[in-house]
Amino acid sequence: MLKRILIILLMIFISYASVVRAAETIEVKIDGVEGAVLENVRKFLGIEQQKSDPELFEARIRRLHRNATAEIKQALEPFGYYDPQVRSELVQQTGGWLATYHIDPGTPVHVEKIDIQLLGEGTKDEAFQKLIADFPLHKGDVLEHAKYEAGKRALQALAAERGYLNAQLSRHEVNVQPDQHSATVTLHFDTGPRYSFGKVSFIQPSDHEKTYLDPKFLARFVPFEQGEPFSTSRLFTLQNILSDSDYFNSVDAKIRRDLIENREIPVEVMLEPRNKHRYTSGLGYGTDTGMRGSLAWENRHINDQGHRLRTELRLSEIKNSFIARYRIPTRNPRTDRIELTAGWLENNPQTSRSEIALIGASHTLLRGSGWLETVYVNYQAEAYTVGSDSGQSKLLLPGISWARVDADSRIYTRDGTRLLIDIRGTHPALGSDTQFLQMRLQGKLIRPLGENGRVILRGDAGISRVGDFAKLPASLRFFSGGDQSVRGYGYNTLGPRDAASNRVIGGEQLLVGSTEYEYSWTDKWSSAAFFDIGNALDNWADKLKQGAGVGVRWKTPIGLIRFDLAWAVSEPNNPMKFHLVIGPDL
Repeated sequence: MLKRILIILLMIFISYASVVRAAETIEVKIDGVEGAVLENVRKFLGIEQQKSDPELFEARIRRLHRNATAEIKQALEPFGYYDPQVRSELVQQTGGWLATYHIDPGTPVHVEKIDIQLLGEGTKDEAFQKLIADFPLHKGDVLEHAKYEAGKRALQALAAERGYLNAQLSRHEVNVQPDQHSATVTLHFDTGPRYSFGKVSFIQPSDHEKTYLDPKFLARFVPFEQGEPFSTSRLFTLQNILSDSDYFNSVDAKIRRDLIENREIPVEVMLEPRNKHRYTSGLGYGTDTGMRGSLAWENRHINDQGHRLRTELRLSEIKNSFIARYRIPTRNPRTDRIELTAGWLENNPQTSRSEIALIGASHTLLRGSGWLETVYVNYQAEAYTVGSDSGQSKLLLPGISWARVDADSRIYTRDGTRLLIDIRGTHPALGSDTQFLQMRLQGKLIRPLGENGRVILRGDAGISRVGDFAKLPASLRFFSGGDQSVRGYGYNTLGPRDAASNRVIGGEQLLVGSTEYEYSWTDKWSSAAFFDIGNALDNWADKLKQGAGVGVRWKTPIGLIRFDLAWAVSEPNNPMKFHLVIGPDL
């Protein structure tokens, strides 16, 4: 019995050893072609694709080698080579096998005749005419099948995009004469009729026959009119607009081909609403504010007209606030709104003390030029202390602002611009304690520089005309210095000083500029060098302060975390200050 077991174990060992010994390695060498042609040959070659197989034995290697010539010829055809010469060699050598393939692709096939015809209503469509004119394959070109297929796909994609739902290739063929190295390409594309958008209907949960949002209100989100030519991109835009509105968890916009009438395609939008109440909280840190936290509550669904209420409490070492905002969507609910605001704010940097109670109303709408215009009026009561100035002010403050952001991404921007213009003022005739007129212009420009670099330019300018500066509350004076101003200096520590106490009391003007270069050395990490200049001023002849430094950036889903070391260049001994900022670029 023992003898039989030993024999069986020995046979298993011998069998396993023979398998291990039979496993082979192989090296594949290809010459005569390069680039995309070589890459395609490697994809078609079975011996190349299977050379790392642990069960590659001699018999299998020889079989794969015999198939190689046919595979190489097949791989060359998409590039117009129909008559190649292939010399192949398989040699067993120490340590494995060597398979060599010498390829002479020969004379490529050229397009002798190309017949492209556009049929149907699309013949009058300029987009199709341009696409035909730019077809990637021409008479005399080498026959590259990839270009031919790309041209076909472009026609089909354009038809789907522009509402030619019945479009089809009525004839498409490539006839090759290898012996003559020529080919005839025929492509007839029938667009059929063009369809238009039909009625848009919204399907949403109902509660006792009451819909979540009024369909008339939802219709104001639709970026097209019934009867306009159909476009898949416009359909996707509708879906994205509704998704971004924050009213819905999911949005599914689709066309109903089964309900087409008079070439109009009805659109059906399935909507799943978000929870009515949302609670959010956050913690953070910034060298301007120190530790900070926030707690917010929002009611997303006050009524079926999309009204919303949001309250937010923010606390930090120098800034505290509680703000409630009631938002009423207007003409275009994506951007246009009336907003009613009430709140309390406390700001206590080392240069001033301020406590504000306010109520206000604003109307925001998107102008055709792309500017977001906001007309507002606030009533605020403020108790303040700045240097030797202190008091209480009551202001009815009307104003108007224009804002515009153009960016490839708001979180991490490679190419973008942000601009803000704000004009506000008041007068005792409006019941205010003082009179002033103030304008502020803020801008930020980000442009790529090379493959891994970008340049960031930032500017901030303000000017005031004040009847009695001592009566101007702290919140309306200009200060400079800090993370978003002139780095190297503390928050709001730059500006004109009080003659008696030598404390910063703010200025009537503001001028700040910054230049920064950032270089990304990994997907997540980058370094930066910057120069800032600016100050709050009594007049434009006052001296500007300078700061310069270096920093490290860490890219996160919420934006960059910026670590900066900045030196106050304008101060004796150039003291250094650390700055930490977290958030998006624009």
